[in-house]
Amino acid sequence: MVRIAVFLPTYNERDNISLIIEEVFKNLSLTHYDLHVIVIDDSSPDGTGYLVMEIAEVNDHVHLLSRVGKQGLGSAYVDGFKWSLSNLSPDIFIQMDADFSHSPHYLSNFVGGILDGYDVIIGSRYVKGGGATSWSLHRKIISRGANLLVRLLFRIKEKDATSGFRALSKKAVNYLLKFDLSSKGYSYQIESLLLFSKLGLPIKEIPIIFFGRKKGKAKLSILEILRFAFLLIRLRFIKFNKLK
Repeated sequence: MVRIAVFLPTYNERDNISLIIEEVFKNLSLTHYDLHVIVIDDSSPDGTGYLVMEIAEVNDHVHLLSRVGKQGLGSAYVDGFKWSLSNLSPDIFIQMDADFSHSPHYLSNFVGGILDGYDVIIGSRYVKGGGATSWSLHRKIISRGANLLVRLLFRIKEKDATSGFRALSKKAVNYLLKFDLSSKGYSYQIESLLLFSKLGLPIKEIPIIFFGRKKGKAKLSILEILRFAFLLIRLRFIKFNKLK
C-alpha cells in the first residue's frame, strides 16, 4: 500500500486544525492509502499543539512535531520531511496550508500525479482551470508579478512558482535534503522549485482554486516580501551544477 505523508505547518491554527485533519482523511481514504498527517507546530500560543496532541491520542496516523518559537515555513517542511523519513518512510510527501486556503479536495489529483511518474506536482493558480478567490487586486498584482519575475530571471516554465500546495516523490525529498537551502520562510517555495528544475526532475502543474483562509489572519508579512526580493537577488549568483 502506498504510504502518504501530509505536512501541515501551523502557528495559531487552533480554529482550523481539527477540521483540516478531518478533511484530509476524508479525501484520502485509509482503505486505499497508508495515510499520515504530520503537524509541525511552532509553539502556537493559542494551543494548536495541545489540540493536535489530543487528536493524536485517538488517531495514531496523526503526528505532532513541536518546535520552539517561530522558525519559518521552509524549515518546518524540512524538519517534517526528515522526521517522516526516519519514522514513516513515505512514498509521497504533500505540503499544504492548514487554513483551508489549499482545499483537501485536490489531494487525490496530487497523489495521482506522483503515481504517474512525476517527482513534483504543483497546485497552480495560473494554469487553465486555476485561480484564486477573496483576493484584493493588490495581492493579485503582487502574486502575478512575483511569478513573472521568477520565470524571467531563472527561465523556468512553471507558472506558479510561489505555490505552497505541492506533492513530492521520495526521490525529490531526498534530493532536497542533500542541499542546505537558505530559505526558512515563504521564499522556500521558490528556492526548492529552482533546485528541482535545475536537477531536471519531472514537474507538473495541476489547476487549483486558492481560497481565502476560513478563520484567523493571513501570515504573509512585508518582511517576507522583502526576504523574497533578497532571495531572488542571491539566487542569481548560485551555481546549481555542483549540486547534481
